[in-house]
Amino acid sequence: LVVATHGRSFWVLDDVTPLRQAGAQSAAADMILYQPQTALRLHYPDEFDKRQPVGDNPPPGAIIDYYFKTAPKEEVSLEILDSSSKVVRHLSSKEKKEGEQPPEWPDRVERAKTIPPNEGMNRFAWDLRYNDPIQIPGAFYFGVGPRGPLALPGDYQVKLTVGGKSQTVPLHLVIDPRTKGSEEALEKQFTLSMQVNDCVSRLHQAVNEIRDLRSQIQTLHKRFGDDSRLKSSLAAADDLDHKMSEIEQKLIQVNMKGSEGNLAFPNMLNERFETFSHIIEAGDTEPTKPQLDVFQTLSTQSEEQLKKWTQLKTDEVPKVNELIKQANLPALLITEKKTGQSW
Repeated sequence: LVVATHGRSFWVLDDVTPLRQAGAQSAAADMILYQPQTALRLHYPDEFDKRQPVGDNPPPGAIIDYYFKTAPKEEVSLEILDSSSKVVRHLSSKEKKEGEQPPEWPDRVERAKTIPPNEGMNRFAWDLRYNDPIQIPGAFYFGVGPRGPLALPGDYQVKLTVGGKSQTVPLHLVIDPRTKGSEEALEKQFTLSMQVNDCVSRLHQAVNEIRDLRSQIQTLHKRFGDDSRLKSSLAAADDLDHKMSEIEQKLIQVNMKGSEGNLAFPNMLNERFETFSHIIEAGDTEPTKPQLDVFQTLSTQSEEQLKKWTQLKTDEVPKVNELIKQANLPALLITEKKTGQSW
């Protein structure tokens, strides 16, 4: 739909699905989730470098339109489900700031992370990706950072929920008709992307645990560092911190203080995984032998460090906690994000 004036400007609405699906009952409905058009699985360029006054391209991915008669007071959630009703992507109207890369460019176009909950018409473009891996708060990357794998062509469902009420509509995703990629090739690529996504989540979880534990040790020093009777207990905690740092520095470049920090410092495992994830999804082809070899190398190196971290949690942290408890200090706690388990 194009609306224009004589010689001044024009506006383009790229998807008029709500107009086509509107009916007599629409005016009385409190909530409407419109069935999206068939989505094309295209390889859109990242909008990282869009820092100039240029026009907007059509929204990438699957365009999802929905309507609220009045703005909801409760949280609104949008879920993408696969053919087995497994959640592929969960989105919410509630803003979550954890894990965001600090802004360096005031006019940088950020990827939308929340869905609009406004009165009237709302639109969100799903980028056809699975949920992102666990993020490291404040981490910098040269590009957009770790993202979930690109979804395979097939049948999906879109589920909109607010105030305990849900509506679900089908969504069909098809491969780029210009590509020569086969279904088998895409499945192999997707399998590798999911493996990378899992490796990144586990790596990031370890870094988050290490940094949280270090924060607890620093708090102990601030509160009790002047007490000479606690010197041995705090020394044991510092020794643990030193061992943790050796692992952390292999998992992430701790000197990365900006998106171009890798010009001065080498990329470590999480940055290598992030770059690798973009490379394997560059086209609709199955992973090459060199790519599989690279993944094997990266995953082996990551597992080596994660095993060391697990050993520290199992052996060293309880020993330090015993000394800390003897000194009547608060014990060190490690909480796993996914399970909530405390060590």
